[in-house]
Amino acid sequence: MKKISILLLYTLLISPLSLSAKSYTFSGGKNNLIHSIAAEVLIKAYKKADIEITPLYLTLQESLERSNAGETDGELARISTITRFTPNLDKVPVSIISVEAVAFSKNTSLVINNWNDLRGHKITIVKGVKFIETETKGLERNFVATHQDALQLLQLDQTEVIVIPKLASINLIYQNKYHDIKAVSNSLKSPELYHFVHRKNRHLIPIITPILQEMKNSGEIEFIRKAELMKAAKKF
Repeated sequence: MKKISILLLYTLLISPLSLSAKSYTFSGGKNNLIHSIAAEVLIKAYKKADIEITPLYLTLQESLERSNAGETDGELARISTITRFTPNLDKVPVSIISVEAVAFSKNTSLVINNWNDLRGHKITIVKGVKFIETETKGLERNFVATHQDALQLLQLDQTEVIVIPKLASINLIYQNKYHDIKAVSNSLKSPELYHFVHRKNRHLIPIITPILQEMKNSGEIEFIRKAELMKAAKKF
C-alpha cells in the first residue's frame, strides 16, 4: 500500500495535469479593448488545458516592466518583436489578434497617409506601444501613460494629433462621447499580436500552442473577437 501511495504521489508531481493546480497571471493594458479580447481568448484556451489564468490590467509600460521582471507570468498580447525590449519573454508562435495604428485629430482637414505625414505636427502617443514608438522616432512627440490620457489631451486641444490603436481608441471615444475626435488616417501599420510568457513559464508554450492553433483554424478566436466587439458596442 505504501509503495502504491508513493508511486501515485510521484505520478501526480510529474504529470502535466499538476499544472492545473497553479494559476498564472498575464498582464496587459487597462481600458484596452484589444487586450480585453486577447484575455478572453487566452482564458478559454488555457481552460482547455485545465489551467486557470487571470488578466491583470496596468499601463502598457508598467505591464512590460513587470512581466519582463517575472512579477507577472507574461503578456496577454504583444507584437512579435517585443523581445527587443523585454528579453525575458518568450513568444507563443500563434497570432491571436491584430492591431491597427491610426491617427486621430479634431482637425478633420488633416490627411495622414503615412508616418512621414505626421512630421511638423504636434503628436501624442502612448508609452509602451512599442511599434508606434519605433515608427514615430525622430518626430516631435509627447508621451502619455494611457490611451485615455491621449484622447483627453486631444479633447482639450493640448495636442494636435494622437496615434493610437484603432480598437482601443474607438471604444474610448464612444465611451467618453468625444464627438469632435475623428480618424484622419487609414491604418498606418497593422501588426499581429502574440501571447508571451516569462521564461520561467516556458513549459506552457508546448501546451498552449496547439490549443491556440486549433482555435484559430476552427474560427473560434475570430468568433470570440466578434463577440467581444458586440459586447462593447452594446454599452453605448
